[in-house]
Amino acid sequence: MTTFDPTIGPLVQQAVISFSSSGNNVVVLGVTSQRIKILQFFLVLAGATNLTYYSGATPLSGPLDFSANAAQVQDFIQLPLTCNVGDSFVINSTNAVQVGGTVWYAQVL
Repeated sequence: MTTFDPTIGPLVQQAVISFSSSGNNVVVLGVTSQRIKILQFFLVLAGATNLTYYSGATPLSGPLDFSANAAQVQDFIQLPLTCNVGDSFVINSTNAVQVGGTVWYAQVL
């Protein structure tokens, strides 16, 4: 039986993923009293690096090892990556490489 998360709501937003610096890179800026739910994304990486996804300073994943010219596609997921209230969605890159793509998300109360 498939059920849908009723807290996601109908308002899915889209943001560009584009950074080339190492360290923390804010992809979706947090909003006071709301949660960001990452529903789907894709990334293409120009160089080798490790990526870790964060809710503010709280890890949502362990480090993911990518080689040069790698990609990640995260299809729509019923159990979205959920940020803590008010936190931004952050991608940390261990190396200064170009990372580009798109993320689809919802901001909910």
